[in-house]
Amino acid sequence: MIDRIHYEYVQPEPTITIRRPALSFPARIDPMLLDGKPELSYGFVGLSLSLPYVEPYLIRTMTKAKRVVTDPKLLEAIALFNGQEGQHFRLHTRFNKAVRERCPALEALEEELAQDYKRFTATKSLEWNLAYAEGFEAFTAALAAFLLEDQTLAGADPAVRDLFEWHIVEELEHRYVAFDVYEHVCGSYASRLAVGLFAQWHLGRFIFRAARAMLEHDRQQGRDHGGKAASRSRLRPFLGRVARRLAPRVFATYLPRYTPHRIGMPAGAEAVLQRLAGASMPPAALAGAFEDSLPPAAATGS
Repeated sequence: MIDRIHYEYVQPEPTITIRRPALSFPARIDPMLLDGKPELSYGFVGLSLSLPYVEPYLIRTMTKAKRVVTDPKLLEAIALFNGQEGQHFRLHTRFNKAVRERCPALEALEEELAQDYKRFTATKSLEWNLAYAEGFEAFTAALAAFLLEDQTLAGADPAVRDLFEWHIVEELEHRYVAFDVYEHVCGSYASRLAVGLFAQWHLGRFIFRAARAMLEHDRQQGRDHGGKAASRSRLRPFLGRVARRLAPRVFATYLPRYTPHRIGMPAGAEAVLQRLAGASMPPAALAGAFEDSLPPAAATGS
Protein backbone atom coordinates (compact mmCIF):
# COMPACT_ATOMS: atom_id res chain seq x y z
CA MET A 1 0.00 0.00 0.00
CA ILE A 2 1.27 3.45 -0.91
CA ASP A 3 1.31 5.61 2.21
CA ARG A 4 3.97 8.22 1.59
CA ILE A 5 5.06 10.90 -0.84
CA HIS A 6 8.69 10.45 -1.82
CA TYR A 7 9.79 13.98 -2.68
CA GLU A 8 8.46 17.41 -3.39
CA TYR A 9 7.51 17.81 -7.04
CA VAL A 10 9.19 20.57 -9.01
CA GLN A 11 7.60 21.67 -12.27
CA PRO A 12 10.07 21.02 -15.10
CA GLU A 13 10.68 23.33 -18.00
CA PRO A 14 9.35 21.33 -20.99
CA THR A 15 5.86 22.16 -22.23
CA ILE A 16 3.36 19.43 -23.04
CA THR A 17 0.81 20.31 -25.69
CA ILE A 18 -2.17 18.19 -26.68
CA ARG A 19 -2.51 18.25 -30.44
CA ARG A 20 -5.14 16.92 -32.78
CA PRO A 21 -3.29 16.56 -36.07
CA ALA A 22 -5.47 16.21 -39.13
CA LEU A 23 -4.20 12.80 -40.24
CA SER A 24 -6.17 10.55 -42.56
CA PHE A 25 -5.50 6.99 -43.74
CA PRO A 26 -6.83 4.92 -46.63
CA ALA A 27 -9.12 1.98 -45.90
CA ARG A 28 -6.20 -0.40 -46.39
CA ILE A 29 -2.50 0.29 -45.84
CA ASP A 30 0.33 -1.83 -47.20
CA PRO A 31 2.24 -2.98 -44.08
CA MET A 32 5.48 -2.58 -46.03
CA LEU A 33 5.81 0.90 -44.57
CA LEU A 34 9.44 1.23 -45.69
CA ASP A 35 10.06 0.10 -49.25
CA GLY A 36 12.24 -3.01 -49.38
CA LYS A 37 12.54 -3.24 -45.57
CA PRO A 38 9.98 -5.79 -44.36
CA GLU A 39 11.60 -6.43 -40.98
CA LEU A 40 11.68 -2.75 -39.99
CA SER A 41 8.26 -2.12 -41.53
CA TYR A 42 6.64 -4.93 -39.59
CA GLY A 43 8.43 -3.84 -36.43
CA PHE A 44 6.77 -0.44 -36.73
CA VAL A 45 3.42 -2.11 -37.37
CA GLY A 46 3.93 -4.29 -34.29
CA LEU A 47 4.71 -1.22 -32.20
CA SER A 48 1.58 0.51 -33.48
CA LEU A 49 -0.57 -2.55 -32.80
CA SER A 50 0.49 -2.50 -29.14
CA LEU A 51 -0.54 1.10 -28.54
CA PRO A 52 -4.35 0.77 -28.27
CA TYR A 53 -3.69 -1.61 -25.36
CA VAL A 54 -0.67 -0.17 -23.58
CA GLU A 55 -1.70 3.49 -23.73
CA PRO A 56 -5.17 3.04 -22.13
CA TYR A 57 -3.32 0.99 -19.47
CA LEU A 58 -0.93 3.90 -18.88
CA ILE A 59 -3.90 6.28 -18.61
CA ARG A 60 -5.61 3.97 -16.09
CA THR A 61 -2.40 3.76 -14.07
CA MET A 62 -1.85 7.52 -14.02
CA THR A 63 -5.50 8.12 -13.16
CA LYS A 64 -5.17 5.83 -10.13
CA ALA A 65 -1.99 7.65 -9.12
CA LYS A 66 -3.97 10.90 -8.96
CA ARG A 67 -5.67 9.56 -5.83
CA VAL A 68 -2.40 9.80 -3.89
CA VAL A 69 -0.90 12.86 -5.58
CA THR A 70 -1.83 16.21 -4.07
CA ASP A 71 0.61 18.54 -5.82
CA PRO A 72 -1.42 20.56 -8.37
CA LYS A 73 1.48 20.89 -10.82
CA LEU A 74 2.02 17.15 -10.93
CA LEU A 75 -1.72 16.58 -11.29
CA GLU A 76 -1.70 18.94 -14.26
CA ALA A 77 1.24 17.05 -15.77
CA ILE A 78 -0.72 13.79 -15.39
CA ALA A 79 -3.71 15.34 -17.16
CA LEU A 80 -1.51 16.50 -20.03
CA PHE A 81 0.19 13.09 -20.24
CA ASN A 82 -3.19 11.35 -20.36
CA GLY A 83 -4.39 13.81 -22.97
CA GLN A 84 -1.50 13.10 -25.32
CA GLU A 85 -1.73 9.34 -24.81
CA GLY A 86 -5.47 9.46 -25.45
CA GLN A 87 -4.90 11.09 -28.82
CA HIS A 88 -2.13 8.62 -29.65
CA PHE A 89 -4.10 5.44 -29.21
CA ARG A 90 -7.12 6.81 -31.04
CA LEU A 91 -5.16 7.61 -34.20
CA HIS A 92 -3.13 4.40 -34.01
CA THR A 93 -6.37 2.42 -33.68
CA ARG A 94 -7.50 3.86 -37.02
CA PHE A 95 -4.11 3.14 -38.59
CA ASN A 96 -4.05 -0.40 -37.20
CA LYS A 97 -7.47 -1.22 -38.62
CA ALA A 98 -6.17 -0.46 -42.09
CA VAL A 99 -3.02 -2.59 -41.61
CA ARG A 100 -4.41 -5.49 -39.57
CA GLU A 101 -6.65 -6.80 -42.36
CA ARG A 102 -3.55 -8.01 -44.20
CA CYS A 103 -2.59 -10.51 -41.44
CA PRO A 104 -5.42 -12.19 -39.50
CA ALA A 105 -2.90 -14.05 -37.28
CA LEU A 106 -2.25 -10.82 -35.40
CA GLU A 107 -5.65 -10.93 -33.70
CA ALA A 108 -4.61 -13.65 -31.24
CA LEU A 109 -1.45 -11.76 -30.30
CA GLU A 110 -3.42 -8.57 -29.71
CA GLU A 111 -5.96 -10.37 -27.55
CA GLU A 112 -3.15 -11.84 -25.44
CA LEU A 113 -1.67 -8.37 -24.96
CA ALA A 114 -5.06 -6.91 -24.07
CA GLN A 115 -5.54 -9.57 -21.40
CA ASP A 116 -2.06 -8.89 -19.99
CA TYR A 117 -2.87 -5.23 -19.39
CA LYS A 118 -6.26 -6.01 -17.90
CA ARG A 119 -4.55 -8.45 -15.51
CA PHE A 120 -1.85 -5.93 -14.56
CA THR A 121 -4.50 -3.36 -13.67
CA ALA A 122 -6.62 -5.87 -11.73
CA THR A 123 -3.93 -7.76 -9.81
CA LYS A 124 -0.79 -5.64 -9.52
CA SER A 125 -0.10 -2.89 -7.00
CA LEU A 126 -0.05 0.78 -7.88
CA GLU A 127 3.71 0.80 -7.29
CA TRP A 128 4.19 -2.09 -9.74
CA ASN A 129 2.03 -0.48 -12.41
CA LEU A 130 3.78 2.88 -12.01
CA ALA A 131 7.15 1.13 -12.34
CA TYR A 132 5.92 -0.59 -15.52
CA ALA A 133 4.73 2.76 -16.88
CA GLU A 134 8.11 4.35 -16.13
CA GLY A 135 10.04 1.47 -17.72
CA PHE A 136 7.88 1.68 -20.83
CA GLU A 137 8.21 5.47 -21.05
CA ALA A 138 11.97 5.39 -20.45
CA PHE A 139 12.38 3.01 -23.36
CA THR A 140 10.05 4.87 -25.71
CA ALA A 141 11.76 8.19 -24.97
CA ALA A 142 15.14 6.66 -25.83
CA LEU A 143 13.67 5.01 -28.92
CA ALA A 144 11.92 8.22 -30.01
CA ALA A 145 15.11 10.27 -29.83
CA PHE A 146 17.00 7.61 -31.77
CA LEU A 147 14.37 7.27 -34.51
CA LEU A 148 14.10 11.00 -35.00
CA GLU A 149 17.87 11.48 -35.25
CA ASP A 150 18.28 8.36 -37.39
CA GLN A 151 15.52 9.49 -39.79
CA THR A 152 14.38 5.87 -39.93
CA LEU A 153 10.98 6.87 -41.30
CA ALA A 154 12.30 9.19 -44.00
CA GLY A 155 11.23 6.83 -46.79
CA ALA A 156 7.74 6.11 -45.50
CA ASP A 157 4.50 7.38 -47.02
CA PRO A 158 3.92 10.94 -45.72
CA ALA A 159 0.77 9.96 -43.80
CA VAL A 160 2.61 7.11 -42.06
CA ARG A 161 5.64 9.27 -41.35
CA ASP A 162 3.47 12.05 -39.93
CA LEU A 163 1.66 9.63 -37.60
CA PHE A 164 4.80 8.14 -36.14
CA GLU A 165 6.87 11.32 -35.99
CA TRP A 166 4.05 13.26 -34.31
CA HIS A 167 3.87 10.46 -31.75
CA ILE A 168 7.66 10.40 -31.38
CA VAL A 169 7.87 14.11 -30.59
CA GLU A 170 5.06 13.93 -28.04
CA GLU A 171 6.70 10.94 -26.34
CA LEU A 172 9.72 13.19 -25.87
CA GLU A 173 7.59 16.08 -24.64
CA HIS A 174 6.05 14.05 -21.83
CA ARG A 175 9.13 11.90 -21.18
CA TYR A 176 9.44 13.01 -17.56
CA VAL A 177 5.85 12.51 -16.33
CA ALA A 178 5.83 8.78 -15.58
CA PHE A 179 9.25 9.10 -13.94
CA ASP A 180 8.16 12.04 -11.77
CA VAL A 181 4.94 10.32 -10.70
CA TYR A 182 6.83 7.13 -9.82
CA GLU A 183 9.47 9.00 -7.84
CA HIS A 184 6.86 11.17 -6.14
CA VAL A 185 4.69 8.26 -5.04
CA CYS A 186 7.09 5.31 -4.75
CA GLY A 187 10.77 6.05 -5.30
CA SER A 188 12.22 2.53 -5.05
CA TYR A 189 15.15 2.12 -7.43
CA ALA A 190 15.06 -1.69 -7.16
CA SER A 191 11.40 -1.84 -8.18
CA ARG A 192 11.89 0.69 -10.97
CA LEU A 193 14.73 -1.40 -12.38
CA ALA A 194 13.14 -4.84 -12.04
CA VAL A 195 9.65 -3.95 -13.28
CA GLY A 196 11.03 -1.53 -15.88
CA LEU A 197 13.15 -4.30 -17.39
CA PHE A 198 10.09 -6.53 -17.48
CA ALA A 199 8.08 -3.78 -19.19
CA GLN A 200 10.70 -3.37 -21.90
CA TRP A 201 10.92 -7.14 -22.43
CA HIS A 202 7.12 -7.38 -22.51
CA LEU A 203 6.83 -4.69 -25.18
CA GLY A 204 9.76 -5.99 -27.22
CA ARG A 205 8.40 -9.53 -27.16
CA PHE A 206 5.06 -8.43 -28.57
CA ILE A 207 6.67 -6.38 -31.34
CA PHE A 208 8.99 -9.25 -32.28
CA ARG A 209 6.15 -11.79 -32.33
CA ALA A 210 3.92 -9.49 -34.40
CA ALA A 211 6.68 -8.85 -36.95
CA ARG A 212 7.46 -12.55 -37.13
CA ALA A 213 3.77 -13.37 -37.68
CA MET A 214 3.64 -10.91 -40.57
CA LEU A 215 6.81 -12.34 -42.14
CA GLU A 216 5.35 -15.83 -41.81
CA HIS A 217 2.14 -14.63 -43.42
CA ASP A 218 4.20 -13.31 -46.33
CA ARG A 219 5.97 -16.66 -46.70
CA GLN A 220 2.63 -18.44 -46.79
CA GLN A 221 1.62 -16.08 -49.58
CA GLY A 222 4.77 -16.89 -51.55
CA ARG A 223 6.84 -13.84 -50.54
CA ASP A 224 9.97 -14.74 -48.60
CA HIS A 225 11.79 -11.42 -49.22
CA GLY A 226 14.96 -13.25 -50.23
CA GLY A 227 15.23 -15.55 -47.22
CA LYS A 228 17.30 -15.34 -44.04
CA ALA A 229 20.52 -14.22 -45.71
CA ALA A 230 18.78 -11.24 -47.33
CA SER A 231 17.08 -10.43 -44.04
CA ARG A 232 20.41 -10.34 -42.19
CA SER A 233 21.90 -8.14 -44.88
CA ARG A 234 19.00 -5.68 -44.68
CA LEU A 235 19.09 -5.50 -40.89
CA ARG A 236 22.85 -5.28 -40.38
CA PRO A 237 23.25 -1.50 -40.95
CA PHE A 238 20.23 -0.66 -38.80
CA LEU A 239 21.32 -2.95 -35.96
CA GLY A 240 24.75 -1.36 -36.07
CA ARG A 241 23.19 2.06 -35.52
CA VAL A 242 21.04 0.60 -32.74
CA ALA A 243 24.13 -0.72 -30.98
CA ARG A 244 25.96 2.60 -31.29
CA ARG A 245 23.14 5.09 -30.66
CA LEU A 246 20.11 3.43 -29.06
CA ALA A 247 21.57 0.81 -26.73
CA PRO A 248 23.60 3.34 -24.67
CA ARG A 249 20.47 5.50 -24.25
CA VAL A 250 18.45 2.52 -23.01
CA PHE A 251 21.25 1.35 -20.71
CA ALA A 252 21.37 4.81 -19.15
CA THR A 253 17.76 4.39 -17.99
CA TYR A 254 18.88 1.52 -15.72
CA LEU A 255 21.30 3.63 -13.70
CA PRO A 256 20.38 4.81 -10.18
CA ARG A 257 20.88 8.48 -11.07
CA TYR A 258 18.92 8.33 -14.31
CA THR A 259 16.45 11.12 -14.89
CA PRO A 260 14.65 12.02 -18.14
CA HIS A 261 15.06 15.70 -17.21
CA ARG A 262 18.61 15.49 -18.56
CA ILE A 263 17.38 14.39 -21.99
CA GLY A 264 17.09 17.23 -24.48
CA MET A 265 14.75 17.43 -27.44
CA PRO A 266 16.66 16.21 -30.50
CA ALA A 267 17.22 18.23 -33.62
CA GLY A 268 14.29 17.92 -35.96
CA ALA A 269 11.56 17.87 -33.32
CA GLU A 270 10.47 21.44 -33.94
CA ALA A 271 10.42 20.86 -37.70
CA VAL A 272 8.02 17.94 -37.19
CA LEU A 273 5.68 20.10 -35.12
CA GLN A 274 5.78 22.92 -37.65
CA ARG A 275 5.01 20.48 -40.44
CA LEU A 276 1.99 19.05 -38.66
CA ALA A 277 0.80 22.22 -36.90
CA GLY A 278 -2.04 20.35 -35.19
CA ALA A 279 -4.65 22.07 -33.07
CA SER A 280 -4.14 21.97 -29.31
CA MET A 281 -6.37 21.91 -26.25
CA PRO A 282 -5.62 24.22 -23.33
CA PRO A 283 -4.75 22.57 -19.99
CA ALA A 284 -7.79 24.11 -18.28
CA ALA A 285 -10.09 22.03 -20.49
CA LEU A 286 -8.49 18.72 -19.58
CA ALA A 287 -9.84 17.83 -16.15
CA GLY A 288 -10.90 14.22 -16.52
CA ALA A 289 -11.75 14.66 -20.20
CA PHE A 290 -9.65 11.86 -21.58
CA GLU A 291 -10.13 9.36 -18.76
CA ASP A 292 -13.89 9.89 -18.90
CA SER A 293 -14.00 9.49 -22.67
CA LEU A 294 -12.20 6.15 -22.73
CA PRO A 295 -14.28 3.14 -23.79
CA PRO A 296 -15.33 1.00 -20.78
CA ALA A 297 -12.76 -1.75 -21.41
CA ALA A 298 -9.93 0.77 -21.63
CA ALA A 299 -11.05 2.79 -18.65
CA THR A 300 -11.50 -0.15 -16.30
CA GLY A 301 -9.24 -2.81 -17.76
CA SER A 302 -12.15 -5.24 -17.77
